[in-house]
Amino acid sequence: MQSILKFAGFCLLIILLIGNVPLVNSLRILGIFPLQGKSHFVMSEALMKGLSAKGHQVDVYGHFPLKKPIPNYTDYSLAGTLPAFANNMTYEFMESFSKRISMKQMLEIVGEPICDLLNLPIFQKLLKDPPKYDLVIVEIFMFNCYLGWGPYLKVPMIAVSTTTLFDWMNEALGNPWNLAAEPSSFSQSIPPMSFLERVDNFLFSNYLTLMYNYHMRVQDKYIEGAFGKGHPNAVDAMREISLVLINYNQALNGIKAFTPGVVPVAGLHITDREDPLPEQVEKFLDESKNGFIYVSFGSMVRLETFPKPVIDAFYAMFKNIAPVRVLMKIARPEELQSGLPSNVIVQTWLPQIKVLKHKNIKGFVTHGGLLGTMEAVYHEVPMVGVPLFGDQHLNLEVYVRKNVAIKLLLENINEKSLTESVKAMLENPIYKKSVRQVSEMMRDTPMKPMDTAAYWIEFVARHGKDALRSPLTDMPWWEASLWDVYTFILSIIFLLLYVIKLILGRFSALFKRNTELKKQRSTKVKRN
Repeated sequence: MQSILKFAGFCLLIILLIGNVPLVNSLRILGIFPLQGKSHFVMSEALMKGLSAKGHQVDVYGHFPLKKPIPNYTDYSLAGTLPAFANNMTYEFMESFSKRISMKQMLEIVGEPICDLLNLPIFQKLLKDPPKYDLVIVEIFMFNCYLGWGPYLKVPMIAVSTTTLFDWMNEALGNPWNLAAEPSSFSQSIPPMSFLERVDNFLFSNYLTLMYNYHMRVQDKYIEGAFGKGHPNAVDAMREISLVLINYNQALNGIKAFTPGVVPVAGLHITDREDPLPEQVEKFLDESKNGFIYVSFGSMVRLETFPKPVIDAFYAMFKNIAPVRVLMKIARPEELQSGLPSNVIVQTWLPQIKVLKHKNIKGFVTHGGLLGTMEAVYHEVPMVGVPLFGDQHLNLEVYVRKNVAIKLLLENINEKSLTESVKAMLENPIYKKSVRQVSEMMRDTPMKPMDTAAYWIEFVARHGKDALRSPLTDMPWWEASLWDVYTFILSIIFLLLYVIKLILGRFSALFKRNTELKKQRSTKVKRN
């Protein structure tokens, strides 16, 4: 009898637990990721695969179709429609790109060419005969023309940002943004900032936002051409977003405030991918009794095109750290200069997470890209960073402050500086200890990033497009920033001051008049 009661109690507990789990039917989700950058797509792909694993039907428009089909995931390939970014950035192009280019130039490179894809037959077919979708998920970056999909399909629109929010996104999303403590996306300042740093941060951030909003209006024509008249312009289109998933974690990026419609999911892309290490590489790493370092400058930059003095410095450093071995990612090994030391092997492609989690890894020499450095921190690997452009400078400044990385500017690279930096990473225990502490903090979350993303996506599906949107998104900028209130209060103050001035003027005039009358009377008395 007692066992029966226990079983009945267990069944009741299960029923109560199930009853408390918010349920959502299988959703049909449209995913549009038109940028041909593999590093950007990694996070979006992980999200869409995760949603398909949870039973949702996802249709994915992007440049990187799956090599092996999986259930509930349908690819609509854009591969070959734009010049590839992967392994295609030479030193010369990178050097020009690394300088502070204008917002207009940036939008011309990764904005308008992406918007032109809306004219492709694959998108025209989707526009003319769209299936019945429940949600649309798009990447938010420099191509707001794609933010017309949500209003066009009349479904909630969710955005994915492979970084934290850029400066110009905060106002449109109604997100709090305090420039006294939060550096601009392209700043090299880290809180706490000095007075001059805060001045620079304020001016630069507002300049970026103004330039973005001004030049983004070029994409109005793409929105009207694809979706018709009556849709929000390319700037206001951001206000239609119901939820933004951002690549942010307070352990790495510091403390920031976010509205409920902005949800951090840093590390979402970090999964134990199915791709194994090449047999030759696995053998090389397993036999690295003194450990190995991993050298990679990402999926775009071709390290083999760097100037000879830089390559010479790397070769010398490789020799100087032996018997520690080196695994280096090189896109075109045939273009690498001769003289590669015997403790080094190169590969054109590597499953990076498999490398970073290997038991014998000792360090990572990187350009400081956000996704790669997150993977390194997650797997407790200290770094030497050589920032090249974009947010890489800020990323590495953050890691330097946390004793997770050593930063070395490209123009300062020589045999001595590079060898000393790598040896310090290998031999100074502070770096390994610090990265372990930051990694533990990064992992210490109530839910896994994929589960967090899925929950809030399903929340929007259950409760509608406005469930998480800030009321600030529907207010004009002068109301959202209280300029009308400040103007009213100042007007009242000026009016009061004016009235007080008039009253004092009248009293003053009256006082002078009385004084003059008394003088006149006094004069008459003396004469008499």
